[in-house]
Amino acid sequence: MKVMDSFRIVWRNLWRMKLRTALTSVGVMIGTAAIVAMMALSLGLKESAVKSLENFGNLTEMDVEPLRWYEENGEWIDVPEDKVKKLNMQAVQELKKIPGIQAVMPIKELREQAKLKVGRREGYVQLIGVDVNESAAYRKNDIEKGTYLTGAPQEIVVAFDVSRELRDVEKEKREERRRKAGAGRHEMSQMPPPDIGGGEALTFNLVDRAGTLILSREYRIDDEPKYEKKELRVKVVGQLKKSEERNSSAAVYVPINVVKELNEWVTRSRGDEVEEGASRRSRDKAKKETFEFDRITVKVESREKVEGVVKALKEKGFEVWSPARELETINNFFFVIQMVLGGIAAISLLVATIGIVNTMIMSILERTKEIGIMKVIGATVLNIRWLFLMESGFIGLIGGLAGLGMAWGAVELVNYFGASGGLLDSLNMGYGGGDPEAEPTKLAVIPGWLALFAIGFSFIIGVLAGIFPAIRASRLSALQAIRSE
Repeated sequence: MKVMDSFRIVWRNLWRMKLRTALTSVGVMIGTAAIVAMMALSLGLKESAVKSLENFGNLTEMDVEPLRWYEENGEWIDVPEDKVKKLNMQAVQELKKIPGIQAVMPIKELREQAKLKVGRREGYVQLIGVDVNESAAYRKNDIEKGTYLTGAPQEIVVAFDVSRELRDVEKEKREERRRKAGAGRHEMSQMPPPDIGGGEALTFNLVDRAGTLILSREYRIDDEPKYEKKELRVKVVGQLKKSEERNSSAAVYVPINVVKELNEWVTRSRGDEVEEGASRRSRDKAKKETFEFDRITVKVESREKVEGVVKALKEKGFEVWSPARELETINNFFFVIQMVLGGIAAISLLVATIGIVNTMIMSILERTKEIGIMKVIGATVLNIRWLFLMESGFIGLIGGLAGLGMAWGAVELVNYFGASGGLLDSLNMGYGGGDPEAEPTKLAVIPGWLALFAIGFSFIIGVLAGIFPAIRASRLSALQAIRSE
């Protein structure tokens, strides 16, 4: 029997008993719709929870620090000092070998406050040294104006709020002198307040402007404190986008070698500067060998790989400080929810499977003579089984397609009423990452893999339900089948 001929026979038989086929498919439709709708709701809530977690930081970027204690059997155990990881170049190379990590960015901060002066404005900033080669690949996407660092020592990139932190000191001094001179109250009430985060600062552009980084240090000569100032001419080449992280609001990024040299200058005493060249070279060599970073930021290739990377980092003796640490808890929680909801909905599919078995057995009783004739004219046992398996499989497929459409309509209604009723806003799940331009998160989603799984699963359920009727039909005696009425 040709394949196309068998499909024609299957379609003819299903169409001949179309009412029974439709009623049997309804059970599969309800079961499929219930499973897809339940899974879609749990997937949507999970996605909303993850995007809500992104409000606290980028989930694919995480700060890595040495693991100093861990929990075992409900007790916290300190890691021996000689076993604590060092954040040096050896650690950087070790982190690069972990699968899923796209880039490793070591960070070194200046131990003292630095003052940035651009034109008449100045203010204290946090100087952060970064590895330009490692960070340039993905930090370019964070640039709002200008470009990222190229590695030149005089280039700097400022955070979004740095322009608001800089004040016009000379203007403030003039206003202070005017107040002390006894200016009238009416005149003072008309004067704008100092521009600390005010209107003029909001439009102050730092990109492509030259500036000066000013540092100071204290040293002693004959137990008498002395102060020295160091100025470094720089150019602002870029400005980062607005970030929710408060600790980086006044950050200025420079190549890591610049911070390293400035740290050495700040901590170096006056006596160190007059040491001989040989001693200095040996001291510099020792510092290079013991040099450690303040922290290391790693960039993960995708959010799906975050959980595996966090696990690998902990196994190697590192601690992770990122909202990504909560991903494992969220995934485990919603996995349980999916299993519970899917199990409840699967009960209706079980009932539908019994309905398919009943329909196919009734079909055998009604078509006993037809089966006998097919055997007499040469149909094999496999041909008979194939026909009945395809019939039951198509009943499941029809129900699966109808159930998927029903689930899609239910999901659209849930999303509509969820959005119009403000449910997402009340749960603080309306947007991910704090970006007002981001697409609103849906309460329930049907990904492509879930739709394909629903169709395939319903077809397989139909085929499995037809196994017993197919075997029973293939075992009928051809003579007895022909004689039956």
